[in-house]
This record gives sequence, C-alpha cells and structure tokens, in this order.
Amino acid sequence: LNIKTMANVTDPLARTVHGKDPQNLIEYITRQKIYDSIYWKEECFGLSASDVATKAVELKALGGSYGANNKPTRFLCLTLKLLQIQPEEGILEEFLMNEDFKYVRALGAFYLRLTGRPAEIYEQIDPMYNDFRKL
Repeated sequence: LNIKTMANVTDPLARTVHGKDPQNLIEYITRQKIYDSIYWKEECFGLSASDVATKAVELKALGGSYGANNKPTRFLCLTLKLLQIQPEEGILEEFLMNEDFKYVRALGAFYLRLTGRPAEIYEQIDPMYNDFRKL
C-alpha cells in the first residue's frame, strides 16, 4: 500500500457500523472528493481523536459541500476522519458534553447519529434540544 491509500483506510481495529465499513456511511463520490481535498491531505493525515477535537474547535460552520465543484467542508472531512478512526465512547461523550464549542458538539452529535443505535441516539442527543445556539 502506498501512503495515499493508507491515509484513506479505516482503522483495522474498528468494528463495522450497521454491517459495513464505517467510512461507507458517507457516499462514495463525496468520500472521493474528501480524499482529494487539500484540507484532508494537509490537515487530517494521521490525526488521533484528540487531534480531531482540536481541529473541530477551529470550525466556523457545518455542512456538506460548497462552491462550483462541491468541495467538502471541513466539518465533513472531520466527520469522515472520526468514521475512519472510530474514537472510544468516552471521547465521543466529551464531544457531546462540550459546552464551550458548539461545532465540536455538533460534530459529536452527527457522528453519533451516523453510527449509534436508536436508544443510544435518543438518550444522548435528546438533552441537546435545550441548546439554542445558532449553528
């Protein structure tokens, strides 16, 4: 495997989510655009879960893609990185309980919504309905 391919591989210790590779929860074409983006190549290579949290603090918006070429947002790049490394539940709880940075919290909620079981999603995301900050 070359470096480019290795950077886009799911952690071998990661468990499947809903019966498939976690990265496949993001559509193939979108995933390829993320892999080709400058942000992914320069900022997301080799990140750990704590590094993703540090990058998430810098987020100013959330969304899927933008511009004429539908470039992926940083939020979507970090979501794919979380799917790739599959952080431990304790780290995900820290994302969800973060009161200081709303986009860190939103990233954790989006990741949980993609990967969690219905009861788990309801239990952990329901309290966030009381967070009225604009995203």
